[in-house]
Amino acid sequence: MTTRMGVKKMMHSIGEAAEICHVSRKTLRFYEELGLLIPDHVSPKNGYRYYSEDTVMMIPILKYYKQMGFRLQEMTGISDTTDYFFHQRNFLSKLDELKREEERIQNCHESVSDWVGLLNEGTMAMENNVNNISLKYIDRDSYYFLEQNFEYDYKASIINIEWTNYLEHFESEITGPVILSFSDYKAKAEGIIKHATVVQKPVRNSKYLIPRQDYGGQMFACLYHLGDHKNISKKYQLLEEWAAEHNYKIGPNCYERYVIDYWSTQDPNKFVTEIMVPATKM
Repeated sequence: MTTRMGVKKMMHSIGEAAEICHVSRKTLRFYEELGLLIPDHVSPKNGYRYYSEDTVMMIPILKYYKQMGFRLQEMTGISDTTDYFFHQRNFLSKLDELKREEERIQNCHESVSDWVGLLNEGTMAMENNVNNISLKYIDRDSYYFLEQNFEYDYKASIINIEWTNYLEHFESEITGPVILSFSDYKAKAEGIIKHATVVQKPVRNSKYLIPRQDYGGQMFACLYHLGDHKNISKKYQLLEEWAAEHNYKIGPNCYERYVIDYWSTQDPNKFVTEIMVPATKM
């Protein structure tokens, strides 16, 4: 093909352009539909498309934009502009979007990783029939919380619709196990406590739009309860006996940390719950 100046200019058919840049003809036609890559010449006789060297060299730029995470619809104007500020604006906008996506993926990774950890912990406790009392120091951290009525309906307290709606309303995300905090472990064991506070850890990139309370920062006497929650009260008596034998003061509050629960299985026999009561050496 010859230009107006009479100088021969290399033109490539759509098949040649596709082969040179390792893309499909279908891709080049789609680029044309979106206005991203317009052929330099279309034969009026047969509709064959031809691309100049300069146009073909736009294909690697489009591919690199795609590698950087740009959607095709966001690439409009790339081949038309001679202003590099156009690219700068595009890149700055994409960086903001990618930062948000990075945080979202980090939150997902943390949540999935924590759940896998809980399943591993619960499986270990079940397979080894772990029923001994241990002392643990739990690092202090700030957790989301919500005070609620408690009627010993564990499923409603763990698959907690009110809690889920509360978090969603404030665009706040959590990870790790559901934990119920009770102000009096004796009243909880006796089946007469009326209130509980649901406590759960924020994900690392949480917006922290709702109040938090401290959790941990002290020693706990801990004991796994394996099986149905309806039998959990007996474990508090074991904790009291252990405290008296080892000269510890426990309570008055307590936590129940649901390791394997209704979120993972509907079989109560496979539930694993860690009871945690503050313990102080007397």
